[in-house]
Amino acid sequence: MEFGDHLKQWRSHRHLSQMDLALEAGISSRHLSFLETGRSRPSEGMIIRICEALDLPYRIQNELFSAAGFAPRYFSAERDGLAGLPVLVRDTLHLILTKHEPWPAVAFDADHDILAANAGFAALAGALGISVAPGINILALVLEPGPVRQAMTNWPEVALLFLKRARNEARLYGPKSGLAQRLAVYENDTEISALLRNDEGERNPPPIITARLRLGDTETNWITTLTSFGSAQEVLTEGIFIEQYFPADDATRAIADSTGR
Repeated sequence: MEFGDHLKQWRSHRHLSQMDLALEAGISSRHLSFLETGRSRPSEGMIIRICEALDLPYRIQNELFSAAGFAPRYFSAERDGLAGLPVLVRDTLHLILTKHEPWPAVAFDADHDILAANAGFAALAGALGISVAPGINILALVLEPGPVRQAMTNWPEVALLFLKRARNEARLYGPKSGLAQRLAVYENDTEISALLRNDEGERNPPPIITARLRLGDTETNWITTLTSFGSAQEVLTEGIFIEQYFPADDATRAIADSTGR
Protein backbone atom coordinates (compact mmCIF):
# COMPACT_ATOMS: atom_id res chain seq x y z
CA MET A 1 0.00 0.00 0.00
CA GLU A 2 1.07 3.58 -0.67
CA PHE A 3 1.42 6.03 2.21
CA GLY A 4 -1.79 7.81 1.24
CA ASP A 5 -3.74 4.56 1.35
CA HIS A 6 -2.40 3.74 4.81
CA LEU A 7 -3.20 7.26 6.01
CA LYS A 8 -6.76 7.21 4.71
CA GLN A 9 -7.38 3.76 6.15
CA TRP A 10 -6.20 4.71 9.63
CA ARG A 11 -8.01 8.06 9.59
CA SER A 12 -11.21 6.17 8.77
CA HIS A 13 -10.49 3.58 11.47
CA ARG A 14 -10.10 6.37 14.02
CA HIS A 15 -13.39 7.88 12.80
CA LEU A 16 -11.80 11.22 11.96
CA SER A 17 -12.63 13.56 9.12
CA GLN A 18 -9.84 15.17 7.15
CA MET A 19 -10.56 18.41 8.98
CA ASP A 20 -10.41 16.71 12.39
CA LEU A 21 -7.08 15.02 11.68
CA ALA A 22 -5.62 18.12 10.09
CA LEU A 23 -6.42 20.14 13.21
CA GLU A 24 -4.92 17.47 15.47
CA ALA A 25 -1.74 17.29 13.36
CA GLY A 26 -1.46 21.06 12.94
CA ILE A 27 -1.65 21.07 9.14
CA SER A 28 -4.19 22.24 6.58
CA SER A 29 -6.94 19.90 5.45
CA ARG A 30 -5.84 20.66 1.87
CA HIS A 31 -2.34 19.36 2.60
CA LEU A 32 -3.78 16.28 4.27
CA SER A 33 -5.93 15.64 1.23
CA PHE A 34 -2.86 15.90 -1.01
CA LEU A 35 -1.04 13.39 1.23
CA GLU A 36 -3.92 10.92 0.97
CA THR A 37 -4.15 11.20 -2.81
CA GLY A 38 -0.39 11.05 -3.34
CA ARG A 39 -0.11 14.58 -4.74
CA SER A 40 2.25 15.46 -1.86
CA ARG A 41 5.02 13.35 -0.34
CA PRO A 42 5.34 13.53 3.46
CA SER A 43 8.52 14.37 5.31
CA GLU A 44 9.60 12.24 8.25
CA GLY A 45 8.54 15.03 10.61
CA MET A 46 5.11 15.16 9.00
CA ILE A 47 4.69 11.40 9.42
CA ILE A 48 5.56 11.69 13.10
CA ARG A 49 2.99 14.45 13.61
CA ILE A 50 0.27 12.47 11.84
CA CYS A 51 1.10 9.26 13.70
CA GLU A 52 0.93 11.08 17.02
CA ALA A 53 -2.41 12.61 16.09
CA LEU A 54 -3.73 9.16 15.14
CA ASP A 55 -2.22 7.57 18.28
CA LEU A 56 -0.64 4.77 16.25
CA PRO A 57 1.43 1.94 17.79
CA TYR A 58 5.11 1.88 16.86
CA ARG A 59 4.67 -1.14 14.63
CA ILE A 60 2.03 0.69 12.58
CA GLN A 61 4.17 3.83 12.49
CA ASN A 62 6.98 1.78 10.97
CA GLU A 63 4.58 0.64 8.25
CA LEU A 64 3.76 4.25 7.37
CA PHE A 65 7.45 5.21 7.24
CA SER A 66 8.16 2.29 4.91
CA ALA A 67 5.17 3.12 2.71
CA ALA A 68 6.51 6.67 2.34
CA GLY A 69 9.94 5.38 1.30
CA PHE A 70 11.75 5.91 4.60
CA ALA A 71 13.52 3.39 6.79
CA PRO A 72 11.51 2.20 9.81
CA ARG A 73 12.07 4.63 12.67
CA TYR A 74 11.61 2.26 15.61
CA PHE A 75 13.64 -0.80 16.41
CA SER A 76 11.89 -3.94 15.26
CA ALA A 77 12.57 -7.58 14.54
CA GLU A 78 10.46 -10.66 14.07
CA ARG A 79 9.23 -11.63 17.50
CA ASP A 80 9.10 -15.34 18.26
CA GLY A 81 7.15 -15.59 21.49
CA LEU A 82 9.06 -15.01 24.69
CA ALA A 83 12.38 -15.98 23.09
CA GLY A 84 12.05 -13.06 20.67
CA LEU A 85 11.95 -10.44 23.41
CA PRO A 86 15.04 -8.49 24.50
CA VAL A 87 16.92 -10.30 27.26
CA LEU A 88 16.28 -7.61 29.88
CA VAL A 89 12.55 -7.63 29.16
CA ARG A 90 12.40 -11.41 29.18
CA ASP A 91 14.24 -11.59 32.50
CA THR A 92 11.98 -8.92 34.00
CA LEU A 93 8.85 -10.77 32.93
CA HIS A 94 10.16 -13.95 34.53
CA LEU A 95 11.00 -12.04 37.71
CA ILE A 96 7.50 -10.54 38.01
CA LEU A 97 5.83 -13.88 37.34
CA THR A 98 8.03 -15.73 39.82
CA LYS A 99 7.74 -13.14 42.59
CA HIS A 100 3.94 -13.32 42.37
CA GLU A 101 3.94 -17.02 43.27
CA PRO A 102 2.21 -18.90 44.76
CA TRP A 103 -0.59 -16.81 43.27
CA PRO A 104 -1.35 -17.04 39.53
CA ALA A 105 0.15 -14.68 36.95
CA VAL A 106 0.41 -14.87 33.17
CA ALA A 107 2.10 -12.81 30.46
CA PHE A 108 0.56 -12.47 27.01
CA ASP A 109 1.00 -10.42 23.86
CA ALA A 110 -1.19 -7.97 21.93
CA ASP A 111 -3.11 -10.83 20.32
CA HIS A 112 -3.69 -12.28 23.82
CA ASP A 113 -1.50 -15.32 23.13
CA ILE A 114 0.24 -16.59 26.25
CA LEU A 115 3.98 -15.93 26.41
CA ALA A 116 4.67 -17.38 29.86
CA ALA A 117 2.84 -18.35 33.05
CA ASN A 118 4.02 -18.96 36.59
CA ALA A 119 3.52 -22.04 38.73
CA GLY A 120 0.43 -20.56 40.37
CA PHE A 121 -1.30 -20.07 37.04
CA ALA A 122 -0.31 -23.57 35.94
CA ALA A 123 -1.73 -24.97 39.20
CA LEU A 124 -5.01 -23.09 38.74
CA ALA A 125 -5.25 -24.34 35.16
CA GLY A 126 -4.48 -27.87 36.32
CA ALA A 127 -7.25 -27.68 38.91
CA LEU A 128 -9.60 -26.85 36.02
CA GLY A 129 -8.34 -29.83 34.07
CA ILE A 130 -6.41 -27.93 31.41
CA SER A 131 -2.76 -27.29 30.65
CA VAL A 132 -1.37 -23.94 29.58
CA ALA A 133 1.48 -23.40 27.17
CA PRO A 134 2.89 -20.52 25.13
CA GLY A 135 0.62 -19.73 22.22
CA ILE A 136 -2.66 -20.60 23.93
CA ASN A 137 -5.03 -17.65 23.69
CA ILE A 138 -6.38 -16.07 26.88
CA LEU A 139 -9.57 -14.93 25.17
CA ALA A 140 -10.17 -18.43 23.87
CA LEU A 141 -9.86 -19.86 27.39
CA VAL A 142 -12.41 -17.41 28.77
CA LEU A 143 -14.86 -16.97 25.90
CA GLU A 144 -15.00 -20.33 24.17
CA PRO A 145 -16.91 -23.33 25.58
CA GLY A 146 -14.59 -25.36 27.81
CA PRO A 147 -13.46 -25.93 31.40
CA VAL A 148 -12.75 -22.26 32.23
CA ARG A 149 -16.05 -20.96 30.95
CA GLN A 150 -17.90 -23.84 32.60
CA ALA A 151 -16.22 -23.24 35.96
CA MET A 152 -16.71 -19.46 35.95
CA THR A 153 -19.88 -18.74 37.94
CA ASN A 154 -19.93 -15.07 36.88
CA TRP A 155 -18.99 -15.77 33.27
CA PRO A 156 -21.28 -13.17 31.62
CA GLU A 157 -19.75 -10.38 33.70
CA VAL A 158 -16.14 -11.49 33.18
CA ALA A 159 -16.65 -12.26 29.49
CA LEU A 160 -18.05 -8.79 28.86
CA LEU A 161 -15.12 -7.10 30.62
CA PHE A 162 -12.60 -9.22 28.71
CA LEU A 163 -14.35 -8.33 25.46
CA LYS A 164 -14.29 -4.62 26.25
CA ARG A 165 -10.63 -4.74 27.14
CA ALA A 166 -9.78 -6.65 23.97
CA ARG A 167 -11.89 -4.31 21.84
CA ASN A 168 -9.91 -1.32 23.10
CA GLU A 169 -6.67 -3.05 22.18
CA ALA A 170 -8.03 -4.01 18.76
CA ARG A 171 -8.93 -0.37 18.09
CA LEU A 172 -5.32 0.54 18.74
CA TYR A 173 -3.84 -2.08 16.40
CA GLY A 174 -6.44 -1.89 13.65
CA PRO A 175 -8.86 -4.22 11.86
CA LYS A 176 -6.12 -6.34 10.30
CA SER A 177 -4.59 -7.39 13.63
CA GLY A 178 -4.94 -10.95 14.83
CA LEU A 179 -6.88 -9.72 17.85
CA ALA A 180 -9.42 -7.83 15.73
CA GLN A 181 -9.97 -10.84 13.51
CA ARG A 182 -10.47 -13.11 16.53
CA LEU A 183 -12.97 -10.66 18.02
CA ALA A 184 -14.90 -10.53 14.75
CA VAL A 185 -15.44 -14.28 15.03
CA TYR A 186 -16.53 -14.10 18.67
CA GLU A 187 -18.92 -11.23 18.00
CA ASN A 188 -20.83 -13.48 15.60
CA ASP A 189 -21.43 -15.94 18.44
CA THR A 190 -25.04 -15.76 19.65
CA GLU A 191 -24.28 -15.56 23.37
CA ILE A 192 -21.38 -13.15 23.04
CA SER A 193 -23.23 -10.82 20.67
CA ALA A 194 -26.13 -10.78 23.14
CA LEU A 195 -23.75 -9.72 25.94
CA LEU A 196 -22.49 -6.82 23.86
CA ARG A 197 -25.94 -5.85 22.65
CA ASN A 198 -27.43 -5.72 26.16
CA ASP A 199 -24.50 -3.94 27.77
CA GLU A 200 -25.33 -0.54 29.20
CA GLY A 201 -22.07 0.07 31.04
CA GLU A 202 -19.04 2.18 30.21
CA ARG A 203 -16.98 1.29 27.16
CA ASN A 204 -13.78 1.13 29.19
CA PRO A 205 -13.60 -1.77 31.67
CA PRO A 206 -12.47 -1.14 35.25
CA PRO A 207 -8.77 -1.72 36.05
CA ILE A 208 -9.71 -4.66 38.28
CA ILE A 209 -11.81 -7.67 37.28
CA THR A 210 -13.43 -10.03 39.79
CA ALA A 211 -13.68 -13.67 38.72
CA ARG A 212 -15.36 -16.55 40.54
CA LEU A 213 -14.17 -20.04 39.64
CA ARG A 214 -15.63 -23.29 40.90
CA LEU A 215 -12.91 -25.82 41.70
CA GLY A 216 -14.65 -29.08 42.54
CA ASP A 217 -17.14 -28.26 45.29
CA THR A 218 -15.45 -24.98 46.23
CA GLU A 219 -16.03 -21.57 44.69
CA THR A 220 -12.85 -19.49 44.62
CA ASN A 221 -12.86 -15.72 44.30
CA TRP A 222 -10.14 -13.74 42.54
CA ILE A 223 -9.41 -10.17 41.61
CA THR A 224 -7.14 -9.54 38.66
CA THR A 225 -5.02 -6.58 37.64
CA LEU A 226 -3.48 -5.94 34.25
CA THR A 227 -0.11 -4.31 33.66
CA SER A 228 1.05 -3.21 30.22
CA PHE A 229 4.72 -3.67 29.48
CA GLY A 230 6.56 -1.55 26.94
CA SER A 231 9.29 0.96 26.27
CA ALA A 232 9.65 4.00 24.08
CA GLN A 233 10.76 3.42 20.48
CA GLU A 234 10.74 -0.34 21.01
CA VAL A 235 8.36 -2.40 18.89
CA LEU A 236 9.28 -5.72 20.47
CA THR A 237 8.01 -4.80 23.94
CA GLU A 238 4.89 -3.00 22.78
CA GLY A 239 1.68 -4.85 23.51
CA ILE A 240 3.03 -7.10 26.29
CA PHE A 241 0.73 -7.58 29.29
CA ILE A 242 0.97 -9.26 32.68
CA GLU A 243 -2.23 -10.32 34.41
CA GLN A 244 -1.89 -11.06 38.12
CA TYR A 245 -4.50 -12.90 40.17
CA PHE A 246 -5.03 -12.13 43.87
CA PRO A 247 -7.19 -14.22 46.25
CA ALA A 248 -10.28 -12.19 47.19
CA ASP A 249 -11.09 -14.14 50.38
CA ASP A 250 -9.39 -16.32 52.99
CA ALA A 251 -10.65 -19.62 51.55
CA THR A 252 -9.25 -18.80 48.11
CA ARG A 253 -5.97 -17.65 49.68
CA ALA A 254 -5.62 -20.97 51.51
CA ILE A 255 -6.20 -22.93 48.29
CA ALA A 256 -3.79 -20.73 46.32
CA ASP A 257 -1.09 -20.95 48.98
CA SER A 258 -1.33 -24.74 49.15
CA THR A 259 -1.50 -25.53 45.40
CA GLY A 260 0.56 -22.79 43.80
CA ARG A 261 3.94 -23.75 45.17
